[in-house]
Amino acid sequence: MRAIRFNASIPRYAVTFPLGRIRKEAYYKGPMSTTYMDDVPEPELFNDNWVKVRTTYGGVCGSDINLIFLKDSPYSEPFATMPFTVGHENVGRIVEIGSGVDGFEAGDRVVVDPMMPCAAREIDPVCDSCARGDYSQCLNLRKGDIPPGFYTGLGAPSGGSWSEFFVAHKTQLFKVPDTMSDEQAVMLEALAICVHSVMRNLPEAGQTVLIYGCGAIGMLTAASLKALAPECRLIVIARYPFQAEVVRRYGVDEIIMQREVDDVYAEVAGLTGAEILKPMIGPRYLNGGPETVFECVGSSGTVNDALRMTKSGGRVVMVGLITFAPGIDWTPVWFKELTINGSLCSSTDTYRGETKRSFEWAKELVAEGKIDVDGLVTHIWELDQFVQMIETATSKGGTGCIKQAFKF
Repeated sequence: MRAIRFNASIPRYAVTFPLGRIRKEAYYKGPMSTTYMDDVPEPELFNDNWVKVRTTYGGVCGSDINLIFLKDSPYSEPFATMPFTVGHENVGRIVEIGSGVDGFEAGDRVVVDPMMPCAAREIDPVCDSCARGDYSQCLNLRKGDIPPGFYTGLGAPSGGSWSEFFVAHKTQLFKVPDTMSDEQAVMLEALAICVHSVMRNLPEAGQTVLIYGCGAIGMLTAASLKALAPECRLIVIARYPFQAEVVRRYGVDEIIMQREVDDVYAEVAGLTGAEILKPMIGPRYLNGGPETVFECVGSSGTVNDALRMTKSGGRVVMVGLITFAPGIDWTPVWFKELTINGSLCSSTDTYRGETKRSFEWAKELVAEGKIDVDGLVTHIWELDQFVQMIETATSKGGTGCIKQAFKF
């Protein structure tokens, strides 16, 4: 079967990394590119507790684009097995099922939680994190009978959703309701990420929250906040009008158009009653500001802004995939006594006294009409159009791109 593969072996990396800085096509075109199309065998079930899924849609995440352009930190390399098939956002149908899998059968339409913690690795007893339900903090992502890989699409033999088939453990499976379309279902993984970050950092009624960044994750974070904490005041910083249209339908209170205002700091200060301070040397910051900032971009510039805009005693939630980010001034963390919370993937979350997997929360919110994800899949591609997909991802302003997916 055809698959989009990633292999950052030393020879490939040594060739691609410098060439890509000169000509971006080198990352995904040419005999030594680190991302490429290949013919690979269909993945096989590891044991009787696994299923094989035929992909319907394989979604494209911002983390996938970072991977392609070699922007990821080497920090996570020990938790991957290369070469691997890319793709963790998914919806598909079970085509082969192990005898140890209960509650599912061949033909079922499913989404797969890509996290592969202790349960998927069949480690017993599970680590302390998994025992608490904190699957995104699993300590055994390199152990068990399957190779290292914290995500489907990073552990080589499991495959990924940028191919016709991949395999999943029974604990990763969630049935898709008949009332939910495939286009809605492929958004559940991204929504689960945002639901997880919001439920772990739920603002109090009346507090002001700022979302910095309005890609798919920023949009769905806004949707999650308005669905789960409707009494907070929500400000969003967006780059493009089509992004503003989406978050406006989610009921955000204020939208700052980054490219249309002279001074984003002045806009945030005006909306929050904060004071802008300018040191003798160095950039400005706010005295006051929002109580919580969800950083949904993942660049050194936006992280610096998030730290400088957050009110003293507030918190910054790192949802955007921050990788190499030199030049961050961490002074606001101690000077303002800020709390910095990271958020990885999805897990188990408690809301109003009820505890469920993040995927269950996401599925329920969409199925009950509390979060509308219709229309967020804006670009659908065949697998052999992966070059066009990559180039579309790098030109969102001109294409109106929100979420892309490969269709099989």
